[in-house]
Amino acid sequence: MDRKKMKRVALGALIGAFSLSSCADKDVYQGEHKNTPLNPTEVFDFSMVKQVKVNVDYGFTNDYYVIFGLYDQNPLKEVGDSWVKDETLTPVYSASTDKKGKYSGTIQIPSAITEVWLYTDYLGTVSPVKLVVSAGGEINFNQVEYVSSLSTKTRGTTSGGYTYLDNWKLMPGVDWDDRGYPNNMEDDLSMPSADILYSIKDVYSKINGKKITDLHPEWLNNNTTSEIKITKSTELSLVFITSGASFNNTVGFFTYTTGTTPTEASIQKVLAFPNASPITKTSDNGNGSLLCGHEVKLKYWNESEQKFEDKFPAGVTVGWCLQAMGFNKGNIVNGMGIRYSYSSMNSDNAQRVVALREKGSDQIVAIGFEDNKDYDYCDAVFYLKVAESGAIDTDGPELPPVDPPSDNTVSYKGTLAFEDMWPSLGDYDMNDVVVEYQSTLYRNVITNKVYKIVDEFTPVNNGAKNTCGFGYQLYKLSPDRVRKITVEGPEGWSIEEGQAHSTVLLFDDIINVLKKTFTVTTELADVDQDDVLPPYNPFIFVNSRSTEVHLVNYPPTGKANMDLFNTKDDVSNVAANVYYLAPYDEVLNLMPFGINLPILNWGAPDEKVKVYDTYPGFIGWVTSGGTKNTNWYKK
Repeated sequence: MDRKKMKRVALGALIGAFSLSSCADKDVYQGEHKNTPLNPTEVFDFSMVKQVKVNVDYGFTNDYYVIFGLYDQNPLKEVGDSWVKDETLTPVYSASTDKKGKYSGTIQIPSAITEVWLYTDYLGTVSPVKLVVSAGGEINFNQVEYVSSLSTKTRGTTSGGYTYLDNWKLMPGVDWDDRGYPNNMEDDLSMPSADILYSIKDVYSKINGKKITDLHPEWLNNNTTSEIKITKSTELSLVFITSGASFNNTVGFFTYTTGTTPTEASIQKVLAFPNASPITKTSDNGNGSLLCGHEVKLKYWNESEQKFEDKFPAGVTVGWCLQAMGFNKGNIVNGMGIRYSYSSMNSDNAQRVVALREKGSDQIVAIGFEDNKDYDYCDAVFYLKVAESGAIDTDGPELPPVDPPSDNTVSYKGTLAFEDMWPSLGDYDMNDVVVEYQSTLYRNVITNKVYKIVDEFTPVNNGAKNTCGFGYQLYKLSPDRVRKITVEGPEGWSIEEGQAHSTVLLFDDIINVLKKTFTVTTELADVDQDDVLPPYNPFIFVNSRSTEVHLVNYPPTGKANMDLFNTKDDVSNVAANVYYLAPYDEVLNLMPFGINLPILNWGAPDEKVKVYDTYPGFIGWVTSGGTKNTNWYKK
């Protein structure tokens, strides 16, 4: 459209807006005038989301897949003596890797996000990690490279100088650096099989707020001491898995003759891991250095001969000890005191260790330590690797097998705000129809294909004097990919017939359903997520079914009156798939009739108060083409 003509159209529309009630005009325009379609190069799509390429590589070699999430803030919080997931936070995106720990795909996130936290509670991952969204729209993470960058800065065993408690003994030649990384660590990571990792993750974590004490009280009785009885001479290794503790704990072991009762005076504590903290952990008392799979070979202290031996003989029992807050800036200190696996050795007689034998081989024992009072046994998690088959007693509890994850979910939420006067300009208070949505997509964990969606739509504001309905269309899917749609909510909804794509009409008059929620369950034939990104193609219809108002560049449905395009103030270019825009003024140039805000509880402007008067950052966002003031809707 010629710029002078566009300004004249805008001025005329503005004069009309001041002389009429913008939300009360129910007349259908019947004139002959048609506006010149907008040139596609002039269009700003008013989108508040962006497409970002994500590449994640955990570098697994053991057919192990994990589910990860991307968060817009650190998803962990400190509760008591542990770091736990903040369950009030939801990821902006989540997905599963393939069986080698890799994921690559394009995702949609709010445009305001410039950095994310990559987080997963699956073992073998470094987490959480803060990542930058590059200017080119990419999020990249390679765990091997990331660990290498940290190691370059922090590793390198010292030649000594750090102190330790004199009632501990060091294995021959052992030293460590300022992070507690010991010099006797094996060169290669010793990751157990995927099924064992899934089992350990399931057991040594809170499940719906419940812990081992709630789920398996049979593991916590006076006859279960979590000691390992050696029945055949064998080598032993202790392998780090994870730690959820806020403390920097020191972990070690001791032995005693099987069948006897150990006491503090009768055993010798031997240090295994000076600082049982992961490499991502930082604290005032020292940073962590460990990865899942870091292995230390243990040596047996032969008290009678006063020497260490490579193998643990038959007839001895191996116990465990943890010095709570024992690692402080390189030194081993008393901290909060010692905790033993043998309950009677603790001042409160509490069981501080849960050890579970992996039945398939009897050569792996999962071990979880409790360092204080919450008894989740997640403060230091290891597994004992037994070199010889049939070398340990098979009494005691077993590590329960679990099924690997079969699906994963990703959630979206936002607010849809519409002007109802199209094809006239309207007053741009964007409050005529306001609908919140929360959508959860269920995907196959291997393929990431979507097989089900659960949507919740809640109309939360009505500023229109017109009669406004609301619906949406799965406009990228052919009907044969939609198996079933079920709607729960107020009466009046329908699955519209005669459409080329599945179309759901939730209500035909917002007044009747304000603040009421519609829940829509859509069963699908394993479709690509890009084809079902919420909120799909939402629209309102005003006074009649044929007057549809959509988001910018979202196509009308087959029921829309196409003759309304390019009348009054609309400058759509239907041939170029440019829809629902009108010229406004010399500053803002173009304005939309619907917007999708990536936020809930948005404060809609008051009636006849323009959106940019309520949210001043809106103008800078529009004039910059969406590159500035990307979070204008929050201020």
